[in-house]
Amino acid sequence: MGEGRDVVPDQVAAAVSENEVRRHLERLVGARDPLEGHARMEAAGDYIADAFRRRGLSVAEDRFRFEGRVYRNLMGSLPGTSSDGQVLVVAHYDTVPGCPGADDNASGVAGLLEAAGALSGHRFEKELVFVAFALEEYGYPGSLHYVRQARARNATIAGVFDLEMIGYTSSTQTSPPGVPAPAVGDFIAVVANRQSERLASLFKGAAAQFVPSLPVEGLIVEGNGEALPVVRLSDHAPFLDAGYPAVMITDTAFLRNPHYHLSSDTLETLDVAFLRNVAAATAVAAALLAVPA
Repeated sequence: MGEGRDVVPDQVAAAVSENEVRRHLERLVGARDPLEGHARMEAAGDYIADAFRRRGLSVAEDRFRFEGRVYRNLMGSLPGTSSDGQVLVVAHYDTVPGCPGADDNASGVAGLLEAAGALSGHRFEKELVFVAFALEEYGYPGSLHYVRQARARNATIAGVFDLEMIGYTSSTQTSPPGVPAPAVGDFIAVVANRQSERLASLFKGAAAQFVPSLPVEGLIVEGNGEALPVVRLSDHAPFLDAGYPAVMITDTAFLRNPHYHLSSDTLETLDVAFLRNVAAATAVAAALLAVPA
């Protein structure tokens, strides 16, 4: 693939566990919103931070205030061997009220945690940072806060892989007008702008070589996706708007999943083997971008 060295990609892909993905989901699924689900959202944050620690990552909290209450992004990091920037893998851990949020977005968080675990045993030139954002469902204040801080410290971010609903497959698939897509929802989509095409290529190549059973469909949008608002509905959008390369990795959400934002978004509806494969491809792509040392 021309991006990494040695056999790290094989090791990384093999280290992602379907059983561990399911275990994360069992702990995370349940209303995690800032209203009646606030206590469970806080418990999910604690679980995420503990999972990072158990995998040997350095853990930090990025606190921000929204509508009179303090919330937190959770970060786990693996230091790089050089000062040559950062690679981010991100997912949001909140839900809308009344929704257990299995696909939206416990699936992304489970993938985030498994990618972190798979990468933690290796060394890379770039720093790897895994971020669980709060309040994506409420206008992205968590990722907006993070991006503002990154800009203020002139952070060099080589790329952002945003895991946004990655666990649902279906016999049917719809798509926005003018966007071609297969009729069966058994693929993962990777959405990029022109600046982020390399990230999309890395993900597609990682899947093809190391997770060949995972179908991938790519979509490249102009600008930051303003002409197709559906491609901006996640925490990658603030990074794009700030000029950082970022991709959204998604099962296409409501274009496929009839349980979107409903009480029926439960663990039993997910395709855990598919989710595991998405996490494995993400981990390999992040490893290749971070450059194995």
